Amino acid sequence: MSADQVALPCLTEGSLIIGDLHLDPHDPEDCSRFSAWLQGIAPPHLVVLGDLFDAWIGPKHEEAAGARVVTAALAALCAGGAGLHVLHGNRDFLLGPSFEAKTGAQIHAQGFDATLEDGTRLALIHGDELCSRDIAYQRLRRILRSPLLLALAPRLPRALAGAIARRLRRASTAALKIKQGGVKAMQEEACRSLARRRHAALVLAGHAHRARDEMLSDGPRWMVVDAFGGPQDLVVVGAGGTLCLAASGARAPAEALFAQVAPSATQLS
Repeated sequence: MSADQVALPCLTEGSLIIGDLHLDPHDPEDCSRFSAWLQGIAPPHLVVLGDLFDAWIGPKHEEAAGARVVTAALAALCAGGAGLHVLHGNRDFLLGPSFEAKTGAQIHAQGFDATLEDGTRLALIHGDELCSRDIAYQRLRRILRSPLLLALAPRLPRALAGAIARRLRRASTAALKIKQGGVKAMQEEACRSLARRRHAALVLAGHAHRARDEMLSDGPRWMVVDAFGGPQDLVVVGAGGTLCLAASGARAPAEALFAQVAPSATQLS
């Protein structure tokens, strides 16, 4: 069976897509707010577009107080029947099989493809891979995610791994301040190229911490969610393959969230 013939997950009506929560695994209060939000939703699918955690050094982090709150809440969501997809972000790319086992999530290291009920094909990614003009970052990204370092990282002493995580977090925070422009920005041509490779009519990303929803010329529809807690930090899947940006803080059922913004939602043909 070819790659194009593999059955893709279908994000049915009521599915929710979020990203860039940047939860602190050591802060149970911070993580409890997200846990409370999870308890108020019941989507058929929940997709996290990366950076669920602000830093993650592997299975050692699972015992942190905040991490336990999150894994328990996600496990409860999955036990209730939701399909959970968690993408690697640039800060938590060491999430792996142990986290999957504890939560019931499917971890996607390179993003994943899905469809809507009308057959529209989506490419869901974190978004840092679209920062194609930032050559230094892309080189570092390849090094950090090389098989050797991915195998080594979970075996590092806790203190050393924590120090590395803090340093990477500081570097990432500094880069974020200038990410919106110049070489640090996600590039439209990179989005077009990814859509062509993955045969996607829509590319959905996070990472930039700034929402967007536009139809690129000679390209796909490109949607980006705000960082969680922002004014447009949630994508809601509506009936018939419609998608819209909304606010997670509205704390309303998915159908009510969609109804609030449905007049501006775009139906992909």
